[in-house]
Amino acid sequence: MVLQIWRWILEQSFLWIESVSLFALIFIVGFLFKRYVARFVQNIFARIGLVFHDKIVVITNIYLPFWFFLIALYVGILKAPINTKSAVIGKIFYGVFAFSIIVLVASILSKLFHRRIQEKIISNILKFSIIIIGLVLILNQFGVELKPILAALGISSMAIGFALQDTLVNFFAGINILSSKQIARDDYIRLDSGQEGTVVEVNWRTTLIKEIDNTVIVVPNIKISSSIVKSYHFKKFEVTSSITCGVSYRSDLDQVEEIAKLAAKEIINKYDSASKDFQPIVQFTDFGDYSINFILFFRVKTVYTRAFIKSEVLKNLYKRFGEAKIEIPFPQRIVTINKN
Repeated sequence: MVLQIWRWILEQSFLWIESVSLFALIFIVGFLFKRYVARFVQNIFARIGLVFHDKIVVITNIYLPFWFFLIALYVGILKAPINTKSAVIGKIFYGVFAFSIIVLVASILSKLFHRRIQEKIISNILKFSIIIIGLVLILNQFGVELKPILAALGISSMAIGFALQDTLVNFFAGINILSSKQIARDDYIRLDSGQEGTVVEVNWRTTLIKEIDNTVIVVPNIKISSSIVKSYHFKKFEVTSSITCGVSYRSDLDQVEEIAKLAAKEIINKYDSASKDFQPIVQFTDFGDYSINFILFFRVKTVYTRAFIKSEVLKNLYKRFGEAKIEIPFPQRIVTINKN
């Protein structure tokens, strides 16, 4: 009796040792495969011109150890002296393995799609759609009845929809912003609230706008969708800039117009960031209290160089007016005293 017990203990011990050994062996093989074989194959593909996207390689390398761990765990459990149903274990491991492949494929496709369309919200929708479809197919293979689940999800989605109403509104507003193509990444925009900057990203809830001073404004998508937005990049890149100035009533307006255009042309010809195809325009606007006012219009290639070119034109305009003895009057009042 004692010998039988010891024999049973030894048999069980050998089976556990065999199970743990197989688990360790397969896991170590997976580690070596990732470290050497996968890198070797990648280098071969690179030599023959099949270069993969770096992020795709990183994603695949993340899943390789998990797959080998899953295989090692499955083999180890089958060899372990435990009372289990191999069919049930096989289905569980099949489901986990299949789901991991679906997530990998969804991640790779979303990354490839993101390379063409920079907005993350679109690639995320694609990714989650693939995952949900794959999950439904896996459950169908397991013989799970989907109608009760879909009914429960329908009721739950209504409750979640009420709880996350603001989030969903911003989500669909983001979809509307992207589908309309009126605002895109790298566009320079100005909101009716006064904030302006470059659109960095339109995600599932907010739009990120980077200001000139490198600070980032986080604006809910619904605010962008419902605001009056001034776009400086909508189907164009050149931006018109202007300088408002006034000259004395004693000035020759034809001479003023000629010198103002000359001052702008000198700066435009000096800097490549100014638009040379657009000729400066001078428009006299009104008779002011102490000056005749005009606006000098010119263009720059991008909104980011507008402030610099405007500053240079203003300095040159002041210099040319000084050389021509054209007065730029400051606010003043003439008081007449009646002695009678």
